[in-house]
Amino acid sequence: MGKGTLREQNKLRRENKGRTMKDHLKENIRFVMKTDLRAGERSASGLPELLGANSRGRIGLVIDKGLYDNNDYCQEIATLLNDSLGQVVLLINEMVEPSYDYLDEVKSKFTEHDLDCFVGIGGGSTLDLTKGCATLQTNKGRAIEYRGFGKVRNRPLPVVALPSTAGTGSEVTPYAVFIDTVEKWKFGINTEYNYPQIAIYDPGLLDSCPTHIYASAGMDAMTHTLESYAAQNATPLSRIFSIKAFRLLFKNLKKIAGGDRSTGTKLDLLLGAGCAGIALMNSGAGPSGALSYPLGVYFDVPHGLAGSVFLPSVIKYNVGKGYTEYSELYDLVFETGTTSPAEKSERFADEIEKLSRELGIPTDLKGFGVETEQDLKLIIDNSMQLEAAFQQNPVKFGKEEIEKVVYSLR
Repeated sequence: MGKGTLREQNKLRRENKGRTMKDHLKENIRFVMKTDLRAGERSASGLPELLGANSRGRIGLVIDKGLYDNNDYCQEIATLLNDSLGQVVLLINEMVEPSYDYLDEVKSKFTEHDLDCFVGIGGGSTLDLTKGCATLQTNKGRAIEYRGFGKVRNRPLPVVALPSTAGTGSEVTPYAVFIDTVEKWKFGINTEYNYPQIAIYDPGLLDSCPTHIYASAGMDAMTHTLESYAAQNATPLSRIFSIKAFRLLFKNLKKIAGGDRSTGTKLDLLLGAGCAGIALMNSGAGPSGALSYPLGVYFDVPHGLAGSVFLPSVIKYNVGKGYTEYSELYDLVFETGTTSPAEKSERFADEIEKLSRELGIPTDLKGFGVETEQDLKLIIDNSMQLEAAFQQNPVKFGKEEIEKVVYSLR
């Protein structure tokens, strides 16, 4: 989540406190984007030639099971790779939220082969699993030994990432997130080495995507968009990507809610999610992302859906505490008139809540099995371990604020 260690994030937050975008223009800014991006209809069909041109003839191929079983185009790509390259070692990922134990279990499928690179095709969890497998081919020991920041000593095998959902942005970020089943915690193998070398956005990979996955993944990307935009560590450069992501996601998620599954809509969603991931990587995560983690660990809620549930409440809280910079995003998609920034921000919060409802995102936690006082306390206490994410919020968001948001959704 976010960039740098928790200590580094806290230091940046203190340094940035009270600064505006104009203040950032007076200082040096770092912006990172290390992945070669390719996009277009049937762009994935050129993968064999792309790999061959880069002397990547022996690959580990990780594909999401649901995608492999239901998407003819995905099977076509797998067949093309198998027929064109010297060796393809295939793993079908069946885990929605993979653990470090699962990563240790599946890595052995690849270790006996002298591979050149990995290709991951699927949602964020499958892409994270691909990055984890690539890391463990060159770094010995148990996967859990590499949990955290800066633990990876040797450069992983190169990764080519093809997202089949428009959500996490894993294809452009250096994080590979897994569940620690012993400590009951979700945290990543986070290293500068983990950027995929190439990301391919092909709308055909979304052909079999169910409506509820469009919704949860899309709102996950929207969460990244809005929290990166408002983050204390946001810069003029990161905001360019947040703003572009919002333009693409808001318009096209509305289309998805209305039943549109056109190629252009799917490609725009993929690009929007990618922009959101780049923005998040260069600014930092926020409260919605942090609150989602306990839901995944303790209640088996997919990450994208978990964060989406909290987002409208967090936006409304920020606006209620006087944060008005959402007005800039409001102006991008709505008639501006002469409304004040505060009124625009209030309307913006209402529109995000409306979009969430149109997409069928749950409005409370009961449907996830969060029913007792103990369940709510579990979410609150575990979320607080991600202090840096809450401190990134543009207004104060401590334990009291966490409790208010969580209890408002019971």
